[in-house]
Amino acid sequence: MSPYQTFARKLSALIDSARADEGAPHSYRELSAAIDRAGGPSMSPAYLQQLATGKRINPKIHYVEALAKLFGVPITYFFEDQEPQPVGEAKLMAMRAQELSPQGRRQVMDLLELVERYERAEREQPGESR
Repeated sequence: MSPYQTFARKLSALIDSARADEGAPHSYRELSAAIDRAGGPSMSPAYLQQLATGKRINPKIHYVEALAKLFGVPITYFFEDQEPQPVGEAKLMAMRAQELSPQGRRQVMDLLELVERYERAEREQPGESR
């Protein structure tokens, strides 16, 4: 398998994993917009589709960096010989958080802290009702 087919296969695996999450971008248009909002280089939906299907090969490094950032994977993910791994739940959450305003991200962090404290308290005092 050529490295270009591997790149396309790995990108497709990331896109498919993201689509499994109801709030994540589901179309090439949504992915393109998410990259724009994250400050990445402009990538048209058609270009993303061509990369994912192997019709376009050898993307410039700044495109690879933007895709890695969007999906929360290291740049090397696209070039290693390992099988693509699905994006984990935490990475999907991070990907979705990139699309929020700074205030929205702060609210998410506050909520995560609250849930963490609640769960920690439950573990420390099992059986006691609140």
